[in-house]
Amino acid sequence: MNAAVPHRHADSVAGFLCAFSFALSGLALVRNPGLLATSAIIVALVAARMSEARSTLAAWAVGIGGFAFFLGMITAVVTASPLF
Repeated sequence: MNAAVPHRHADSVAGFLCAFSFALSGLALVRNPGLLATSAIIVALVAARMSEARSTLAAWAVGIGGFAFFLGMITAVVTASPLF
């Protein structure tokens, strides 16, 4: 039988950090992608290091943050909006 993996508080905090990273990535698409998307990626990397149970979610958060950086930069350059 499989033993139940104990729930750690760090896993919960890592989940909230991933959710915060997703929110920052969404904001990076419309406002200052240079600042917000890089912040989202850093928060997601902290979450990935904090918990192994949330590593897949954190990997998705890093990928979406990178994609938001790319799309936000394209949008900012095309519309002549501020990058930072």
